Amino acid sequence: MEQLNTYLSLTERDVDLLLLEELLVSESFANWFVSEVTRQSSPIRIIGAWHSVSDALLGESDLIVKFEAAAGLTEAILIENKIDAAAQIEQGYRYKMRGEKGIANGEWVKFTTCLFAPQSYIDRNAEPYDVEISYEQVVAFFQTQADVRSRYRAAFLQEAVEKNRRGYQSVVCPRMTDFATAYLDFVACSYPELNPEIAKPRAAGHDWIHFYPIPNQKNIVIVHQIRGQRIKVIYHGQLSRYDEIADKFADVVDLPLTVKPSGKSVTVSTEAPFIDLANSTFEQVKGQIQLALNLALAIKNYLIR
Repeated sequence: MEQLNTYLSLTERDVDLLLLEELLVSESFANWFVSEVTRQSSPIRIIGAWHSVSDALLGESDLIVKFEAAAGLTEAILIENKIDAAAQIEQGYRYKMRGEKGIANGEWVKFTTCLFAPQSYIDRNAEPYDVEISYEQVVAFFQTQADVRSRYRAAFLQEAVEKNRRGYQSVVCPRMTDFATAYLDFVACSYPELNPEIAKPRAAGHDWIHFYPIPNQKNIVIVHQIRGQRIKVIYHGQLSRYDEIADKFADVVDLPLTVKPSGKSVTVSTEAPFIDLANSTFEQVKGQIQLALNLALAIKNYLIR
């Protein structure tokens, strides 16, 4: 028996219910989680938390937590939990629409949409949530607690992280591989200062193009999220520098930039042109690619100033 895994299988619903319980019964966890999402350290009071909240027109939220902030105002966090399901860009937008509907109905005065997932899922997907919280962040929180129950919670979520790693298997897509290769060859010739990644075989959904504009600093990367329509700088593992990074880009007026935490990292992003990957070759969308690359180059210049 000792050689068996503790869990036969973990599902997203299992993680939903663990998070729901902690938000409802643990004041310390609830305050920590809300502060990570909102980046406000003031104490809060949980009003309630609910699982699988459905709207007939706008779909379902995995979890909603309502809380009273320091100013006495009611706020909400709408949480989408993912272990290894496929990314759905429109799903993130529906979360925002449900949040806006909550404001219109007087449920809360402010809301934040949150993707809760393993860090590896966050890193390889582009979804339009306000904040990403990784399973690993919650594991680290539980590991700082001294009780047996918290150690169990940490082990539970760590098993979900391992399921994500086991569950993701790429199948090479010739079309995506050819597109990315043509893209990267073009950058190497026309925008060498962006220092593009080396072309490799790609899965169908692997539509991020990576650039490493600062020599010998692989923890700062610019990515073109083609389907996500973003040019994004990712400061990997540099959440502690959030205020410094936000200040660095605060004076930028010629680019509409969004700075936000993402798991243990910080991202700075701007909107990129729409590119129809499904029905276009690289040559057919070369103009849009050049517009996106000009944005990447502009952001790169702010990085090194």
